[in-house]
Amino acid sequence: MKWAKWVMMGVCMLVLTGLGVREWRASLVVNQPRGRFNMVMIKPESGLSFVSFDQTEKSLIMLQFPNKVSINARDSGVYDISSLYKLGSYQGNGGEFAARKVQGFMRVPIPGYLVVRGGGGQAKNILRKGLLRIIFGGGETNLSRFDVAVLWYRAINYRYREIGEEELIRAAVIEKEQDKMIYHPERLQDYVGTRFFDWRIGEEGITAAIINASGVDGLGSDMADFLTNLGMDVVMVRSGRSEDEQPTSLWQVGNEKKGTELSYIFQNLLGFGLPKIEVVPGEYRAEVLVIVGEDTKELF
Repeated sequence: MKWAKWVMMGVCMLVLTGLGVREWRASLVVNQPRGRFNMVMIKPESGLSFVSFDQTEKSLIMLQFPNKVSINARDSGVYDISSLYKLGSYQGNGGEFAARKVQGFMRVPIPGYLVVRGGGGQAKNILRKGLLRIIFGGGETNLSRFDVAVLWYRAINYRYREIGEEELIRAAVIEKEQDKMIYHPERLQDYVGTRFFDWRIGEEGITAAIINASGVDGLGSDMADFLTNLGMDVVMVRSGRSEDEQPTSLWQVGNEKKGTELSYIFQNLLGFGLPKIEVVPGEYRAEVLVIVGEDTKELF
């Protein structure tokens, strides 16, 4: 019967439409309101790479970290960058843990991760194959298939540049020390700031003031570096009084519109709660007030 055939076709179309809408809503790429999308590509057997897609310049940059680079996290101590995925896997979130820690020590937003296994060759080809494998149902990632399809297209068509160990050594970002490699945080910030600064946020001229109420020295500066690399203008970093220390970080803006505009940064990337909607006191000379709590240690 023809009507039954048409009914089945209609049902299939509805199902496919529903799946498409679900993938769209889950997208980290399309729903990100900024011009640059960053992620980490993790090879559990041999380390990881930082991957940055710039929509404005139509460029793809891959920064491959040497396996023996040691980094210092405030909540986890010193460890080799190649062990991040394994450390996180003990708690069942290897990819998420690795992305969060690389975001913390690079001070740039990294919402996505992709785990690739086996195979060799050029990094860009490994990336393309890993993305393609996800599209067909294999691999490990926090990206939707819609995200992966968009990034695969960009990986094919964007101008490509690879940053390796030699360039990082020349720029004094990393330094060989016996059988290890150490990185210099201040030089890394200079290097990152000139290459991965998000000019679209910078053009908006968003100002921020930071109060370190964590009781941990340096966390306010860590947050300032992160927001500066995002393109925000940090006009003040101040330590809070010891009696005002708090476990949870907070952020405050003058109106709901600004809160919605900045929710991606503070809620999605940093894991903060909803903003306090109240005009920031004039003494801070800023549109956004960030109160850094003790929980921020997990980010850096």
